[in-house]
Amino acid sequence: MTLARLLTALALTASLGAHAQQGVDLTDQNHSPDFPSWTLYGSAQAQSFTPGNGFTYSVLNLTQAGTGGQAGAGWAPQALALDFNSAFNFRFYFNIQNDPSQLRGDGLTLVLADATGVGNGGSDLGYGGLSSASVAFAVDTFHFDGEPVSPSVQILAGGSNTPLAFTQTGLGDSIRNANYAFMGELAYAPSGNGDNAGLLTGTLSNLLLGSFSVQAQVDFAALGLVGQPVYYGFTAGNGLATDGQTIQWGAPAPVPEPGSWAMILAGLACLGLIARRRQAR
Repeated sequence: MTLARLLTALALTASLGAHAQQGVDLTDQNHSPDFPSWTLYGSAQAQSFTPGNGFTYSVLNLTQAGTGGQAGAGWAPQALALDFNSAFNFRFYFNIQNDPSQLRGDGLTLVLADATGVGNGGSDLGYGGLSSASVAFAVDTFHFDGEPVSPSVQILAGGSNTPLAFTQTGLGDSIRNANYAFMGELAYAPSGNGDNAGLLTGTLSNLLLGSFSVQAQVDFAALGLVGQPVYYGFTAGNGLATDGQTIQWGAPAPVPEPGSWAMILAGLACLGLIARRRQAR
């Protein structure tokens, strides 16, 4: 790992902060999700495999690379009892696979809803048409004229694919690379007024390509989610494109544990000292 990549990793780790008391962290290197036990809809498929390194990996393929016209969803089997007057966050890794010469589309979402299912495909990203008691963090990879230029990150609500807010990333086809793991995070900060409303922040991050965030104010009471079991899951649609959109556990190049940073930095310092001594000679 180069010094530049190390510093980027340190900055990303610091920006993520401490784990919230509510929510789910699917990036935890020590606790793989069991995607085959999830409820699957449409084109979604899940599998686990053990490559011989002592870990069992689990992946959720929402759409299958090379096949278009798909919409898929995968939902965790257990609902959550979220308190919308307290902070929470959800984290996950994903990648998008396809030949860059092919059409890019359409995108995927992380959804919180009162019921499971899959919505419409294409530009609805498997989310549009779901329950009105829902919110989603979307990574939209296709746009028509007059829409946010893709790839963009968006906050959606009410089962509609019209964003409450969006941020254009400028990533182009860099978003679709089987060797790139992207981290998605949906974080919630309550207003502090006890009104079940607050600020939702969706963040897309990659150690080499940067970090992009979108924010929107959301009233969970108005959405009808307060006091309801809240299911979490992922949806995707690829429309006329043939992108394969995968939720995965663990990054291809895992970020070292916090206790490892001191050793890594000490080693880099020693290498720098040796290099300076050689130049002096």
